[in-house]
This record gives sequence, structure tokens and C-alpha cells, in this order.
Amino acid sequence: MGRASVDDSPLRTPVEPLSIRVGLNAGEPFEEDGDLRGATVILASRIAANAEGGEILVADTVRGLCSGKGFLFADRGEVVAKRFEEPVRVYEVRWRE
Repeated sequence: MGRASVDDSPLRTPVEPLSIRVGLNAGEPFEEDGDLRGATVILASRIAANAEGGEILVADTVRGLCSGKGFLFADRGEVVAKRFEEPVRVYEVRWRE
């Protein structure tokens, strides 16, 4: 009996490539019910919402912590994050270069 592969399945549909947006922030989150919460986590989420698929955006705080580590950053300007008083300067991590 011949072997069927996943590629031969009549149920197989074309799959779009997975495109992930990442936002990073640094600070002190708190743990509640097994999840991390707080302004640090919320701001990271708001930063990620400004990224395109395949991009990593970081807060200026993260860029400062990575100084001298060989990472390349491109300034993406300031982001006004919902429920935060001050705009946040964000940088794109140039990870493909």
C-alpha cells in the first residue's frame, strides 16, 4: 500500500506565511494569576500594534539597555500610546541586516 503525504491531502489549503509583529518595553511588570500585567506590558502591546508584519519595535528604554551590544536600530519617531500621558520614541530593530 502506498503512503499518502500531507501534500497529497485533498483538504490541504494554501497557507499564508506567518507574519509576526513584536513590541518590546522594559520595566517592572507584576504577576497576577500566572500572567504578567501592568504599564510595562501594556506599553509593549501598544508598541507592537505600531509594527508591520516581520518588524520588531522597541521602546527607547530597550534601545538604551542594548547599547554597545551590536544591535542596529532605526528611529521610527514618537508613538502616542492610548492611556499614556507622554509619547514614546520607538526604534525598529534592524535584525535582517
